[in-house]
Amino acid sequence: MKYLSTLVLLVTLCYAKDEDESFLPEYIHPCTLADEEFEKCVRKQIVESLPHFANGIPEMSVPSIDPVDLNDIIIDGSGLKLKFSDAKMHGLSKLKLADFKIQLGVDNESFILAVKGNLSLTAQYNADGRILILPLKGEGDALIDCRNIEVNISSLLEHVKGKDGKEHLKLLTPNYEYEIESTTFDLKNLFNGNKQLAETTLKFANENWRQLMDDLAPPAVKQIVKTIVKAINKFLSKVTIPRIVIGYKERL
Repeated sequence: MKYLSTLVLLVTLCYAKDEDESFLPEYIHPCTLADEEFEKCVRKQIVESLPHFANGIPEMSVPSIDPVDLNDIIIDGSGLKLKFSDAKMHGLSKLKLADFKIQLGVDNESFILAVKGNLSLTAQYNADGRILILPLKGEGDALIDCRNIEVNISSLLEHVKGKDGKEHLKLLTPNYEYEIESTTFDLKNLFNGNKQLAETTLKFANENWRQLMDDLAPPAVKQIVKTIVKAINKFLSKVTIPRIVIGYKERL
């Protein structure tokens, strides 16, 4: 009986291992590399899976990336000290694919992804100083809405041997660019609740939003890109290349 129990346990573990390696969410389907429509196929998979992917894939240990936890963001210069703490970026699950290109089976395999949509940042702020000619002072809740932000990520693809001993793809440290159409700020409790001063200052800040975003956007976008790439690499570490790319010849 002892030997029978051991045999059953080994079979169960092997079956579970095979199941884990072969698992793909129902909304992701492999694409055939030799097919002329390969890139179109991959693009379709990304469009269909983007909302699900942003919300996380627990079965593959891929975490949710909506919201994105940001590090403290500090603006200190030009007469203004502004700190955002406990900052979170919301809306990645609703971003749309703006552009996509992939090259596999060549010497320098690469990946380009562009997403576009509206994002919002919530945080606690602490401000003391001036925006150009107007004072800015207060602390409390902050809401920052970014309209039509587009983030373009490009990366080379590396081949790595996973914990399973098999070959996987991995995005290297990416390059990225971004554009923002407009931004509005809502800072509660400015000037200890002085409504008139607060409205005047916020109106001025929203008319001159680019000055604030020149300092605020880079660290926020950097963290967003880092989070997206980390989640993609987590997914890629769970699936072998032949599992998602039919007809791909492994290199390792």
